[in-house]
Amino acid sequence: MIAEFNKIGIEPKGNRPTQKVACPNCVTVGKTHTKDTCLSIDLNDGLYNCHKCGWSGCVKPKLMKIEYSIPSKKNFTKLSDKGLQMFIDRGITQSVVMNNKIAMSTDSSSVIFPYLRNDILVNYKQRFIDKKDFRQAVNAEAIMFNYDRCKNSKEIIVCEGEFDAMAFEVAGFEFATSVNQGAPNVNDKNIDKKLECITNCYEIFEQAEKIYIATDNDENGRRLRDELIRRFGEEKCLLVDFKECKDANEYLLKYNHLQLAELIKTAKEVPIEGIFTVDMVFDSMLDTFRSGKQRGSSTYWKVIDEHFTWRLSDVNIWTGYQNEGKSTFLESLCILKSFFEGWKWAVFSPENTPINDFYDNLIEMYIGMSSDPLYKSNQMSESDYFEAAEFIKNHFFVIYPENNFEFDNVLDKAQFLVKKYGVRGLIIDPYNTVEHKMERGEREDLYISRFMSKLKKFAVKNSISVNLVAHQLTPQKDGQGRYLRPDTNRIKGGGTFADKADNVMYIWRPERALDFSSTAVIFGSQKIKKQKLVGIPGDIENIQFDRKSNRYYHDGKSPFDTVDELRTGIIKEKKSQLNLLMIKNNEF
Repeated sequence: MIAEFNKIGIEPKGNRPTQKVACPNCVTVGKTHTKDTCLSIDLNDGLYNCHKCGWSGCVKPKLMKIEYSIPSKKNFTKLSDKGLQMFIDRGITQSVVMNNKIAMSTDSSSVIFPYLRNDILVNYKQRFIDKKDFRQAVNAEAIMFNYDRCKNSKEIIVCEGEFDAMAFEVAGFEFATSVNQGAPNVNDKNIDKKLECITNCYEIFEQAEKIYIATDNDENGRRLRDELIRRFGEEKCLLVDFKECKDANEYLLKYNHLQLAELIKTAKEVPIEGIFTVDMVFDSMLDTFRSGKQRGSSTYWKVIDEHFTWRLSDVNIWTGYQNEGKSTFLESLCILKSFFEGWKWAVFSPENTPINDFYDNLIEMYIGMSSDPLYKSNQMSESDYFEAAEFIKNHFFVIYPENNFEFDNVLDKAQFLVKKYGVRGLIIDPYNTVEHKMERGEREDLYISRFMSKLKKFAVKNSISVNLVAHQLTPQKDGQGRYLRPDTNRIKGGGTFADKADNVMYIWRPERALDFSSTAVIFGSQKIKKQKLVGIPGDIENIQFDRKSNRYYHDGKSPFDTVDELRTGIIKEKKSQLNLLMIKNNEF
């Protein structure tokens, strides 16, 4: 902390936690008696305060808190007749336009949809009149349209755009809202940023009892529909069917407001679990027929992708002997998926406590250096530490209920993280840390079958990748004294794990029994249920674990090399953008 004080000209004397020193700011502002020790400082908290000139602050860096800009209304004006006509042509009445406080840009080129929360402008969207072009306020918070009239409503209609939400208001429903950036494209790998408005307004959907999903009747709309059901829970969702029309606004124009209102009355529940006919799923079948099936997505290791890829709704088992790197290898793949595609993870791993140590391990892997001052020559900088902590904060959520490790409780916490933050993966590490409730007289293999079935149901319902770490039985040795290759049928608890899993992978240190210091690692996939979509079972040798960087390498290369290159570029770009913003705001 002394170094941080030195950067702003404060010179602490020794390591005494609280002390008074000379104030460098007094010289700047022209105060006399500048050698007085009038500046109180706290070396623990980084606080400083001058009792003479009033200079105060804190040098202790903090994790970044997202700071949103408040949009200005200076370029807004009253809606012109031309602007109003744009709504009239879409069947939106003048009273509904006024209710939504629609404005216009001062140059009359676009209409303005204000995004209000508690009657305060939080964001806005411009829609140009003469072309289909949308713009949003710069660096403003993403929230749902028409927030104020939805926040206490027990029923909410969720649309893909503002015109559709307003069409429902013409039909008599004031509690219609829309996402602020439309539907994600069907091939988008990372949709969290586009749907940040849901996370920021989670409370309005949590309190609602019925949510009508009224997204567009196309591939992108159906992807948004499925994500909304995943986030809100199928038990409170009802599906609006626009029949041959694309969306609510088109339906209003083709028919009328009364028939649009009828669609809400006839909205259907999400199909009852366990009973299906082709017509219930044919839209999604047709989408995959035209665009392709959901294949496994990259691990960002080309050699691993041949034998395993990430597929949502799959249950993966990661096995191996104790202390051979199962968890570390899995976590490294998770970080790569988070960096390149924005995946978020719920992690139940009581063995990785204290939680500080677990997060430090992820930080070290992300940066490729130690966080421990004991290793000064390999310790990352404090700015790197804060950057990595920010990244991990946004992508990894630890589940650690103090007094209840029961399986259902873990799943309940994971369910919350799916709804609130949209997590894409769940890790349970390892199986034996869960508190299991076997029925009286129940055989272990039958319980494991029930446990795995529940995991699979959870994975499918929430469209997430579920990853279970499970130990092997006590290792046996071959004739040369090496531990035998881990095997799906030797998972502690029985072969039922492998029988009920979609995919089974192992991590093996083949030389460990002969040379504990060996860092040689073999990755293998022994069971891949859907090989055309996920990969072909196989082994990958020549993997080395580097303790200094806390990373894995194959033939001397690692996907983290690309992470380092991109990280450096992103940091430079952010600094450049910040400098431009400060110049624009006359802060230099």
